[in-house]
Amino acid sequence: MEQIFEPKFTNQLWYLTVKNFKSMIREISQLVWIFGYPLVFILLFRFGYGLETFNIFAPGVVILAPIVLISQLAGHFAEEKESGTLQRLITTPVSRSTVLLSGLFSQLIVAAIQIIVMLLLILLFGVSINPNANIFLLFFIPFIVAFTSLGFGLILASFVRTASSAGGLAWFIILPLQFLGGLLTVPLVGFIPTSLAAEAMGAVMINGSIAFDLVGLNIIFIAIWGIGLIVLGILLFQRKTAIL
Repeated sequence: MEQIFEPKFTNQLWYLTVKNFKSMIREISQLVWIFGYPLVFILLFRFGYGLETFNIFAPGVVILAPIVLISQLAGHFAEEKESGTLQRLITTPVSRSTVLLSGLFSQLIVAAIQIIVMLLLILLFGVSINPNANIFLLFFIPFIVAFTSLGFGLILASFVRTASSAGGLAWFIILPLQFLGGLLTVPLVGFIPTSLAAEAMGAVMINGSIAFDLVGLNIIFIAIWGIGLIVLGILLFQRKTAIL
């Protein structure tokens, strides 16, 4: 814990976070993937099914965006392994925890921007948001899903060695989360992060609810998912990189 507050650790973390973030925004293909994939769903639902249907599924469409980070984070660390950057970093005074946290923080910055853009887009395309809706919760619910998605991505990153394999294998996590969680259909599994988030997002966006049993309890369960996945991902990643 003391290491986190050391100036050297803070400087290294800040430098690597900024480096990772800059590399992502400079890569056009990554920007297209991060923002283009959820945008396609907005366009399909808005103009393919009409505004009334779009209003129903809008909460789930917003949740779609941060799930993409599973592929993004796994691909990032796989690319670092593939290029040899990760091996070089862990042989320097930079700790594995710094490398991990910088990757997570840079992705969370992207997630924050992504969520804001998504909320603005659904408004632009005519979604009716309850005037009593809590603006903070509209942002925070998908943001905590992004945190949970990074846990899935970190676990996947522990096992893959190439960016191409990370991108393909990520869909074995993304698709079940989308469809079982009912982001585009009726939820089939009620206790996974996406179904919890879609229910909470719908309660806030459509009904303007801030009742704890409809929103707060779901957020707590999503946070438990996120913390558990991040801890597991860190343990796996630390063990795997130790034998690189």
